[in-house]
Amino acid sequence: MDWLEERVVRLQRYIRDLSFRKAMIAYILVLSVVVFGLSYLTIIVCWQWEMEEWVRYERADLADLVYRKGPLWGFHFHFAEGTDYWKILFLDLIRVWCPFFYAFAGMILTVCIFYKKRLARPLSILEDSVGRIWRNDLEFRVCYESRDELGSLCDSVEDMRTELVRGKEEMWRLVERQKELNAAFAHDLRTPLTVLRGYTDFLLRYIPEGKISEEKMQDTLALMSDHIRRLENYSRTMKGIRSIEEVPFLPERTELGSLQKKIGEVVFALDQAGDVRVIYQRRDAAGAVRVEADDNIIVEVLGNVLSNAIRYAKEEIEVVSDYDEAKEEFLLTVRDDGKGFSEEQLQKALQPYHKEYEEKPDEHFGIGLHICREFCRKHGGTLNVANSIRGGAAVTASFICRVYSENISDILSDS
Repeated sequence: MDWLEERVVRLQRYIRDLSFRKAMIAYILVLSVVVFGLSYLTIIVCWQWEMEEWVRYERADLADLVYRKGPLWGFHFHFAEGTDYWKILFLDLIRVWCPFFYAFAGMILTVCIFYKKRLARPLSILEDSVGRIWRNDLEFRVCYESRDELGSLCDSVEDMRTELVRGKEEMWRLVERQKELNAAFAHDLRTPLTVLRGYTDFLLRYIPEGKISEEKMQDTLALMSDHIRRLENYSRTMKGIRSIEEVPFLPERTELGSLQKKIGEVVFALDQAGDVRVIYQRRDAAGAVRVEADDNIIVEVLGNVLSNAIRYAKEEIEVVSDYDEAKEEFLLTVRDDGKGFSEEQLQKALQPYHKEYEEKPDEHFGIGLHICREFCRKHGGTLNVANSIRGGAAVTASFICRVYSENISDILSDS
């Protein structure tokens, strides 16, 4: 019997998927058949009953007349006064008017059945869906199985809901990106400002004592001018982008010695600006290596990591730079002697807007290490956080800085 059940299911699905026009025609045809059948049965029964009544009243002639006239004939005789023919009149009335009664009652019943079977459920679904959308509740699905006009309308409402969800998610994504960008901009301004303050404190401290030569003073002022220019360029860059991912990556050919010198200048300025001692160790042997690197990104990462270290260090911070020629990877490690990362912090430190010490919520945005990780990724590297074996936190940033050579024979030999 499975094939029979399958055919029944197919027939039900076919009827359910009929368009309103076809469904209404089908309902009217069924109504017509039912009305015709009921009317025919009622007329025949009343017709035969009338003949029996005339025979009972010993009027076989009239019974024969009713028989010859047929069931559609209406009775028009006037009864003699005092004759009780009410039953015959009633049967005659039913026989004549039953088709109209059945048609009227059938139309009402058909409309009710059509509304219940084809309109009530989809209209309820649409009403509920529109109400939830109006209340800004999009956590639902508009599901109606039929493929008729209201089924298509339900599908359109579902498409609209999906688009609203997508638009809402995109709006929140843009808001979060803008929030992240604003926090990054505010956060990254602190490091160059701290560097400038360090150089300013250095000059204010030693110029009155005459301990700075004119050459050193000019070099310091040139460094301050470079950082001011960097601030201006950074402000212009951040004005034209919409997310951290759009920060440009502009590698240039430079020597590692020049890059390490810039790192040393930032370390020197931050050492002058704070109460924590900052020590820089570099691999001098790698200074002559020529690589492709984006100095701005590397210095930006250094500044952010150092800013975090200065907040939590007790007395000393160690900055170590190294270059792995085999992997063409520039490594920058910052260690402090603070309390280090907890187990939870090791898992969450790189997440945006995560703050380790909530009792000082205004000191930072909780986004510095997240920005550093994104910048390291732009440079092909990674950012790792750990606890030093000597105590305190250790943050290591890596940058892919490929070696290049201007010697044609070297290029050919490498290829």
